[in-house]
Amino acid sequence: MHFSTLSVLCSLVAAAAAATTTSKCNADNCLRAVRASSFPTRSGAADCSSYFEATVTPATSTITATATVTAFSNKRRRGLNAEPALEARQMTIVPSAIPTYASACSGSVRYSSACSCIGVTATTSTASTPMTTVTVTVTADETKPTVAFTGFYTQSCDAGTENGDDGSFIEGECMGLPDQISIEDGGFSAGTSTGLTAADCTITFYSDTACTQEEHSAPATPGCQFVGYDFSGLLTCPF
Repeated sequence: MHFSTLSVLCSLVAAAAAATTTSKCNADNCLRAVRASSFPTRSGAADCSSYFEATVTPATSTITATATVTAFSNKRRRGLNAEPALEARQMTIVPSAIPTYASACSGSVRYSSACSCIGVTATTSTASTPMTTVTVTVTADETKPTVAFTGFYTQSCDAGTENGDDGSFIEGECMGLPDQISIEDGGFSAGTSTGLTAADCTITFYSDTACTQEEHSAPATPGCQFVGYDFSGLLTCPF
């Protein structure tokens, strides 16, 4: 009786183990197709490894390069609108294509199970980090030197003969003088040029409105300048 009971228990354990093995790796058409023992041209294990391999692409690494551009606040310029930055994210790519020869596998669950039965396990590979360079333009505001002037109808800048056509010379920019007989320099501003004085600068007068036909030059220091038939002037400073 004892021997009979022990035999039954052993039989039950063996049957349970067999049932577990059978349910885990059922030798159906799906598993047979993956094993492909009768088709040496098939690479079942290699295809399973490829199917199980997930590729992780790290988020793009951004290298910021700074470029400085000088802009002058006393010169009209057009502003630029920056595009909004997009957040970089890591991306994982998992293969999803089941080989044609494994069509007996009715989906990813059965195909994955069959691959596991031949000893293939999931793996993860990490791709190289993508790199991108973003150039950031930084505007450095500066102010050019200027010389304010008052226009007169007379040659000697006589008081009471101002013509009301006052203005300012801006360094490097041609200034038209169509109605002046004489002008009185004054109100020098060095802008952002440290240490620059009016004596360092020169005003050149021209007989045309485009500053091309030079007549004479004079220091930018305060004083009356007879311009006569000159119609434009240009302030030049070593800055």
